[in-house]
Amino acid sequence: MIQTENINLIWASLLVDECIRNGASTFFLAPGARCTPLTLAVARHPEARTVLHYDERGLGFAALGFARATGRPGVVITTSGTAVSNLHPAVVEAGMDDQPLLLLTADRPPELRQTGANQAIDQVGHFAAVTRWAFDLPCPDTAISPTMPLSTLDHALFRTRNGPVHLNCMFREPLAPLPDRTDAEAYLAPLHLWSKSRDPYTVHELSTRQVDEITLTAIEPLFPGEEKVLLVAGGGLTEAEALAVIQLAEQRGWPVVSDVTSGLHFGPKGTGVIRHVDSLISGEGFPEALTPDLVVQFGPRFLSKTLLQALTHTQLRAWIQVTPREHRLDPHHQVTHRFCSEIDRFCFLLERVGSVSAESAWQGAWAEADREVENSLGELLDENPGISEPGVARAVSRFLPNLHGLVLGASMPVRDMNAFAAENLCHIHVTANRGASGIDGTLATAAGFAMGLQQGATVLLGDLTVLHDLNSLALIRKGRFPVIVVVINNHGGGIFHFLPLANHSDDFEKFWGTPHTMNFENAAAQFNLPYALPRDMGEFIDTYQDALENGESCLIEVQTDREDNRHLHMALAEKLSETAAQRNFAGERPGTSY
Repeated sequence: MIQTENINLIWASLLVDECIRNGASTFFLAPGARCTPLTLAVARHPEARTVLHYDERGLGFAALGFARATGRPGVVITTSGTAVSNLHPAVVEAGMDDQPLLLLTADRPPELRQTGANQAIDQVGHFAAVTRWAFDLPCPDTAISPTMPLSTLDHALFRTRNGPVHLNCMFREPLAPLPDRTDAEAYLAPLHLWSKSRDPYTVHELSTRQVDEITLTAIEPLFPGEEKVLLVAGGGLTEAEALAVIQLAEQRGWPVVSDVTSGLHFGPKGTGVIRHVDSLISGEGFPEALTPDLVVQFGPRFLSKTLLQALTHTQLRAWIQVTPREHRLDPHHQVTHRFCSEIDRFCFLLERVGSVSAESAWQGAWAEADREVENSLGELLDENPGISEPGVARAVSRFLPNLHGLVLGASMPVRDMNAFAAENLCHIHVTANRGASGIDGTLATAAGFAMGLQQGATVLLGDLTVLHDLNSLALIRKGRFPVIVVVINNHGGGIFHFLPLANHSDDFEKFWGTPHTMNFENAAAQFNLPYALPRDMGEFIDTYQDALENGESCLIEVQTDREDNRHLHMALAEKLSETAAQRNFAGERPGTSY
């Protein structure tokens, strides 16, 4: 496994082999000269899996998508200079959302730093604001024990459990596999036992952080037994966590509001899972029948701004947030009790506090209201045969097959899926880049997500999001697992039409609407992807179902009008709130808040 032509290749091989021993065997590489030792070590290792891309920005997001699907770090290898800087958006997203990434960035040796040497920038601490750990690995040297790169790599991978880690790897010439005077056998002698096993050099044992009886004592006074508890399932829950939340809701008779990326929106679930909360409340608060006394939020964040505003305007006994993540996620400064704990363990404890008999009337009121909205939503969209953004989101959600992946673009697509998704009993893997909520890198994220799932995936995103990441269509074309790209092309930034500015500025269209006249037929042809442009909902459904059956990557473009889309959203919000009000579930009409 260890290449021995020179000291550079020895160290690079040690790093790569140690990654694989730790289970990080998928490497994301972009071409470059300074990273030649690392690239050769990967290329020659029989257990290494590789993803190649010529754009480091897309490469970073592909590794992020892989991490989202597997929970394991993708290992990113780049050359020096701006190649490193181009990883920054993906590293920011990973850091904001605690996703594991390991960055191995090649660098010039210290004598070439700050000298004007070609392709040499300051890479030390390049991602300091968002990485969980960073280390400037010295140039390979026989004066340094080979245990040093191994133990450093092991610690780096251990630290990725909470987010991205950066190892900056300096290399002197020769970068090619040219022999030097290194006595490889003598140098590697301290690794005799390591070389005869397949275990990492340093094994990190992470003690499971569990909620103990002290925590149970702390939360019991918050649950006297008669309160109306509302559970909120935020984004990014694991399958085990989502199941624990559902079991808690069923056992206690508490409704649970589901974020589209929580893992509860799709698949078999209990009667207490609420998917249409925005149609049942307003930003000013909850209708009387649905007003909670206490909120328990699982996970770091949720998508609905309306729900956040309603909770902020409600006099709650307590707002409990439960997440294993350590950094603060409380933008309105309303959380009264924060438990940094395993979610499934905390759910088990909540089953024991207060009265354990389910208050079915409370959960039933929410469930009945949600069913009424779901029925009305289907009828309203069926009455509109024209192609629409809510209709496309609902159609995609309806036909997603079991174990399929769903990647949602920022801005309108993720909000439309959250608000208008149809019930689907299949188990769907859903993700979105909601850490920093940028629109860059979404196509690459989808390619990495499908690879990590080892399943096909659909990515629903807007035209500006595709334009940001157009060359990542190459990753989708080359990918082993198919990705169906559904592009909502409203020729600009549709979400800005929901801002107050849209009604108060003559300059809105030019500077915020960001209009363009492009479509994506030629882009699909450039990357050899099948292309379709359905003109109505029936044609879209047929096209999407055909794409699922064909099992090939493709691009489906849906053209809509931004103004028409805004009016449709407003009309749907008004009609759905009227339905809820007629059933005495809602008060004043909720607004559409983004």
